[in-house]
Amino acid sequence: MNGFPSLTETEAAIYLRPSFTLEETSLKEFRSLILQFYEHHGRRFAWRQTSDPYRILLSEVMLQQTQTTRVQPKYELFLSLWPTFADLAGCSLDELLYHWKGLGYNRRALNLRKSAKMTEAWGWTIPDDPALIASLPGVGKATSAALQAFCYQRKSIYLETNIRRVLLTCFFPDDEAVKDRRLESLLSLLAEGVTDMKSWYYALMDYGVLLKQLLPNANVRSAHYAKQSPFENSNRQIRGQLIHLLSDTGAKEREQIQAVLSSFEEERIDNCLEQLQNEGFVQEKDGVYRIAKD
Repeated sequence: MNGFPSLTETEAAIYLRPSFTLEETSLKEFRSLILQFYEHHGRRFAWRQTSDPYRILLSEVMLQQTQTTRVQPKYELFLSLWPTFADLAGCSLDELLYHWKGLGYNRRALNLRKSAKMTEAWGWTIPDDPALIASLPGVGKATSAALQAFCYQRKSIYLETNIRRVLLTCFFPDDEAVKDRRLESLLSLLAEGVTDMKSWYYALMDYGVLLKQLLPNANVRSAHYAKQSPFENSNRQIRGQLIHLLSDTGAKEREQIQAVLSSFEEERIDNCLEQLQNEGFVQEKDGVYRIAKD
């Protein structure tokens, strides 16, 4: 099985059970199944071996909509370049975006650097305070819950793609348009019988990865499901190429940029350049564009 080298498809089928109910006995059986699977077949990643807020935030931001195989080498690279919040806060945006290349969604890198700068006021760490965690740029509901659980073992409600798949498959097999608030209530119930929140959420995520390989995608039955728009010929693609061009090769005049990105309409390139300026990625002076400097 992909991601689970010690598990064959036949063995994997053992972990497929009929649906569960909200009765305490059934909840207990579900917890036991998930933790048993994780004990024998859980994936091992460097970021799972730490409770350090910097390393947890770094991994969680990198993992957003990005496969673990792409994150692993970047995670190690970033720790070698910038091992602490203070180091990351002191790096240039130009250098950060250069090394972020390959992970996509460059706004995550920008927000990560902003978050690092914010932690100076807290002694270069993230306090065990949900309100302060939620105040970090780009840290939404799920990332905030992950930091609370993985750094401080709080019984936060962490709902992400793989966990959503597990709950829909195991507790709502016949329901359509299931709202997240129902799943969050279920997570709260399940957490009542959990002592190690960190391992619990890692176990749920890994079980979700297994289900993705064995069963049709249950997430389509979520009320919040939306298929991602194609990347090819999108503004996301143009923005990414603009950032890569300026971070890889330095400042460029508009005409030079248009020539390199000639497969896209000039108006779209101009609009994306304007967006990147407004968002703090790019600066323009006398018709020359470059990655923004502090």
